Amino acid sequence: MTYANWRSMDDAAAMRGVRPDMTREELVEVAYGARSGAARRIAVVYLDDPEITRSFALEDRDPMVRRGLARRLTDAESLERLLEDEDFSVRKAAADTLRKLQEK
Repeated sequence: MTYANWRSMDDAAAMRGVRPDMTREELVEVAYGARSGAARRIAVVYLDDPEITRSFALEDRDPMVRRGLARRLTDAESLERLLEDEDFSVRKAAADTLRKLQEK
């Protein structure tokens, strides 16, 4: 793999290892294998796959990942589930996104 530093535990180093020119296969490997939540979130954003985004928004162990991806969700059902998240910042991001969807 060309961009090996995405495996770093250091968020700054891991983020530098995730690039938009990576193949889908490489981005999937990062999304599911990175120890850094920041690297996982960036990989999921670059994948631009609604199902993967939904899955990580609902299930990732890092609230920063869930919060960031909650802002990208477009389905009300997933956002409503996130309103029950254990982390306040995730619940707030989900509520804000849900409100914006309902205003459209």
